[in-house]
Amino acid sequence: MNKQLKSYLIILGHLIIGLSIIVSIQQLKLPTWLSASVLILLAFVFLNLTHFYFFKLRTEIREFWSIRKIAYLPIGIIGGGLIAISPTFLALISGQLSISDISFNSDLSITSIGLTFVIIAWEELWFRGIFLNYCNRYLSAINLSLTIGLLFMLVHLLNPKIDLLKTGPTLFFAGALLTILYFYFKTIWLPVGLHFGNNFTGTILKTSNETDIMFGTEGYIGTIVLAGLFLIFVKMTIDKNKNGNQKYLS
Repeated sequence: MNKQLKSYLIILGHLIIGLSIIVSIQQLKLPTWLSASVLILLAFVFLNLTHFYFFKLRTEIREFWSIRKIAYLPIGIIGGGLIAISPTFLALISGQLSISDISFNSDLSITSIGLTFVIIAWEELWFRGIFLNYCNRYLSAINLSLTIGLLFMLVHLLNPKIDLLKTGPTLFFAGALLTILYFYFKTIWLPVGLHFGNNFTGTILKTSNETDIMFGTEGYIGTIVLAGLFLIFVKMTIDKNKNGNQKYLS
């Protein structure tokens, strides 16, 4: 079998297995003290460790999961927060929004924050698991970023409340950006931080125009910001690979 085709099938298979894990665990009757999200996270850790063993990714897991790179986590949280507030900031300076239209959700607890982080963690292990490092032997980081971005968008079709025409571009570029950052900085910590920072900021920051097609929570301004960042790192990846004399379009 063509190794590139095999890589695509591995990606698809991993996502299907991940979806099965989520659905199965959510059907379990669990005690009130045990969150389904915690079990899902543990299942995804086990699944990734299985990939690590099966595909012989010892070097990759040491580099991409290294605790020594945990400094990328707070950097990502700050970056994700800045991305989340960018539409609100642009709406303010363009006069589309006033200060009085902004409020903050103070109904948060350590438990809810921790649970949010757990959910983000298993989502990252689902879409940016160590299996991608095996696929990267035959597919470029840019190719994988576009593929994961597309699949991340399509998975949300399972949610009947999603308006893909409105939120699809945002989901695509979010998935693609997180994946290219994973490869560029060679760490899972940055995507986890960026994802968490973005979601957490979106939880605490509330505006009167959240459903606005341009400046809303998943409006086109946010999409443009994500797309711009993705293209910047595409260019940086190409330059880096040229300097390293590597292939980057396959």
